[in-house]
Amino acid sequence: MKYIILLVITSIVILSLIHFRNKNNKQTGSSIDSIDSSLEPIQINSVPDLPAAFGYKNQWIAIKTADTKAIVDELNLKNVQISNWNSGLEGANMGYYFISPPINGWTFVVNSRMPDISSENSSMSPITIITHLSERFNEAYYFGTHRVVEYHAWAKAINGRCIRSFGFLGETGEVLIDNGDLTQEEIDNNLIFSNQSEDELNSPNEEDVLLLAKLWSQDTQLEEGQSRYIKGTGFVGTIKEENRKNTSLLRS
Repeated sequence: MKYIILLVITSIVILSLIHFRNKNNKQTGSSIDSIDSSLEPIQINSVPDLPAAFGYKNQWIAIKTADTKAIVDELNLKNVQISNWNSGLEGANMGYYFISPPINGWTFVVNSRMPDISSENSSMSPITIITHLSERFNEAYYFGTHRVVEYHAWAKAINGRCIRSFGFLGETGEVLIDNGDLTQEEIDNNLIFSNQSEDELNSPNEEDVLLLAKLWSQDTQLEEGQSRYIKGTGFVGTIKEENRKNTSLLRS
């Protein structure tokens, strides 16, 4: 009888330890350590947190939807894990795709190392992606800026058609792309960098990109203050390695 009681107590202790470990894993997330040989492993935290500002030295896509899971499915992301803002943006700076929690009906896809706007022939080109996403969600936008090489770009897609795209690389003084009519927001805020003569050259900067992102979609600098937002989680994932032809002009 004494041995039976001891066995029962031991079993309860073991089950309690297993339950505690599983609960702790759910709270703190887990490590992505071998899902993509081209990326460094990262620790993913799944505890909901408040939105964090982003935009400088970064690239992102804004989609007019609060259905974050649908974005994961549309992009066919692999190795997907639940992630909060802090670990998601950290992963985005390392080359992972972070699908953010929605803010005011907008969801962001952030990845500082995604192919830039000059990679038109890539299946993961931002123009290709926003055109595809706008077929389902009606509106999708791309923004990118990096002060080291003075790369500044934006694009707008509505109902499956990219109606405006612009990209500039200050390092070489090259206009990478300039398609579609100027939008009213560009005109009203003097974001006009097309068809300029050499003596009136006006170059875009990172503040122009952040301003247009705010006007076209949602302010990523959270100027209203975090008290206006709620805690949440999104997703972190990767694309198929055979599709990872990163022709990005951006560098850390």
